[in-house]
Amino acid sequence: MVSQYPDVEKKLHDEIDSVLGANDDTNGHDDSKKIPTVDDIPKLQYTEKVLRESMRLYPPVWTMGRYVENDYYVGEYTIPAGSSILMSQYVMHHDPRYYEEPEHFNPDRWTTKFKTDLPRFSYFPFGGGIRGCVGEPFAWMEGILIIATIAQKWTMHLVPGQRIKLDPAITLRPKYGMKMKLIRRKS
Repeated sequence: MVSQYPDVEKKLHDEIDSVLGANDDTNGHDDSKKIPTVDDIPKLQYTEKVLRESMRLYPPVWTMGRYVENDYYVGEYTIPAGSSILMSQYVMHHDPRYYEEPEHFNPDRWTTKFKTDLPRFSYFPFGGGIRGCVGEPFAWMEGILIIATIAQKWTMHLVPGQRIKLDPAITLRPKYGMKMKLIRRKS
């Protein structure tokens, strides 16, 4: 997504350069820049927004199911025991009731106020409640550090002619892969 939105890419690179240091080698290949660490995560706020928005648009687990052990009442409806309930993160994360322009990649939407005002379970890329993913905190940390590590040294562009189509199997993934051309960043 970053490769399709130059303004997002610029903000991301500006933040990473500010936090981790910019290239200063004359040939633009400074391999001595600071490697991002856990201590940098609080300063990589825009990087976290990029990850959060990416997980909104393309949650790896796009749907999950639950088995109903006892009759369950929701308003005037009864979900009988023995039923299966499916919840789709993908559908919820694209709902215009919660996300203005839901198909648009907009990391800037993730302000503190927006996150606070968002109804519970309208954003749940890792599930939620007592059955939420125990690895969620690690995944956020890992995702932010991976984005910072790659974007620190590279810009990425889709290979011309790359077809983008979703393959919603057990996880949501690109049907034809995601072939990218990496270009080393210069200062």
